[in-house]
Amino acid sequence: MNKVLILGLGHVGKALAQRLRAEGVTVVGTTTTPDKVEGLKAFADDVHVARGTDAEKIREIAAGVDAIVTTVAPNVRQARNREEREATYRDALVASCESAAAACPRVLFLSSFSVYGDGGAGEAPIDEATPVSNTEEPSARYYSEAEQVVLASPQGGVLRLPDIYGAPGDLSFAERVKLAHEIMGGKGPFSADARLYIIHFEDVVAAAHHALSQELTGVYNVCVNDGVPPTNAEVFGTLADRVGVPRLEFLGQIKAPTRKISAEKLYATGWRPEHTDPEFPLR
Repeated sequence: MNKVLILGLGHVGKALAQRLRAEGVTVVGTTTTPDKVEGLKAFADDVHVARGTDAEKIREIAAGVDAIVTTVAPNVRQARNREEREATYRDALVASCESAAAACPRVLFLSSFSVYGDGGAGEAPIDEATPVSNTEEPSARYYSEAEQVVLASPQGGVLRLPDIYGAPGDLSFAERVKLAHEIMGGKGPFSADARLYIIHFEDVVAAAHHALSQELTGVYNVCVNDGVPPTNAEVFGTLADRVGVPRLEFLGQIKAPTRKISAEKLYATGWRPEHTDPEFPLR
């Protein structure tokens, strides 16, 4: 692997770019913000201003790359309700993957556990063969559609991720409770009984690097494979009490698994997370 394009030089994209460049890989990156280009040149060999909908531009800047990694994610401040998610998620997710897949057969997409919905009936652990659901919710639907675009190529790969934490400058989970009151009126789109699966951003970077270096294709769950974390209601209720704000009202619009999720498939390839503390949100 000599050259990689990373769509979206956020925290994960920048850290992955640094790791690849340290190994001699040429990295091209994108941002949607012109003012960030100069600063991002410290992380990538070349930086372009481009959106996922800019298919022709993506094709031009992807010339000669061995793989494209799509780390783009919708802005949480533009996803406060279903209408906003409907307006923003397709462009951020599906269009980005369509542009990437048209430019290179080897695409790695960072997806979400939300494609599983609540996991459906049964008690067995949720794995990559578990049917996706919750197609009425824009978040789950567009993540799933983006996955299908990538997986249409035999070289396509998908990493399904839970909530990411630990990036530089990231909000603490208590601060997230306060933010939910500030921008969402104390109402969260998630389900109260969903398990709060989390993954440290460094482990996301390591998983993406592992998938590229091992040339993994298909779908992989990325999470700590031991135990089952507490629910949203348990964690955010405790944090709301701690910081002195009302407990959040969970709307159940974005359903998430209510039982164990298995990452055994990715573990079998040799990957292991380094951050494994399930109580981190409460610390």
